[in-house]
Amino acid sequence: MFKNFRFIQSWKKDRETLKTLTFSQKLRFILDYYRGYFFLGFVFLLLLFYMGDLYIKSHQIIDLQGFFVNDRQNLFPADRLIQEFSDYSGTGSRHRIAFEDSLFVDLDSSSEYHAASQGKIVAYTAARELDFLVVPQDLALYYAQSFPLYDLEDLLSADDALQTLTRNDLIYAVDGTNTRKACCLNLQASRFLKDPAYDGMDTYCLLVLSYTTRTEAMRTFLRYAYQLPPV
Repeated sequence: MFKNFRFIQSWKKDRETLKTLTFSQKLRFILDYYRGYFFLGFVFLLLLFYMGDLYIKSHQIIDLQGFFVNDRQNLFPADRLIQEFSDYSGTGSRHRIAFEDSLFVDLDSSSEYHAASQGKIVAYTAARELDFLVVPQDLALYYAQSFPLYDLEDLLSADDALQTLTRNDLIYAVDGTNTRKACCLNLQASRFLKDPAYDGMDTYCLLVLSYTTRTEAMRTFLRYAYQLPPV
């Protein structure tokens, strides 16, 4: 309370000083003496914005969640894909799409970042929050052996157009439940690998976790990926 009183007293004195200054001198005076308050106000506004964003997201239903891993050429820019796919699928204001493209995994590396990325994938899979992964083919085969995966033949069987476009790009392997199935989809014919920046060095594959209940949203994403019109 004493500090507030001192601030008020100081402001009264400064106001008298300001009356004697030109406009440019007033601006300089205010910036010099009150920049700390401006900075604190800016930080406070940022904090309010961040908390508001967290509150809104916590009350939205996630329609689809996917991780794009080792995207060294930015072929899967998450923010843009969220916007485009939200528009494509008609995602409502109470719902949202959750994609992430910042994860990098190297199974032979002891890097903290690689370990944290791998830990996040495992944690989201264990919590059954992750619907799909897009990863280079060597990682896809590793995850196919580690995780329970959806049989993509079954997933795609409900959509004739998707079946036709993808049937030659399915990769069969034994998954984490010791069952041989179509575990991976090579995305070579998708919109993502038609980017002129793509150098062809990595083959990216999509895997769908077996526990997902968002199969319709998953098919819709694949229709978007293969540039088919929304159903």
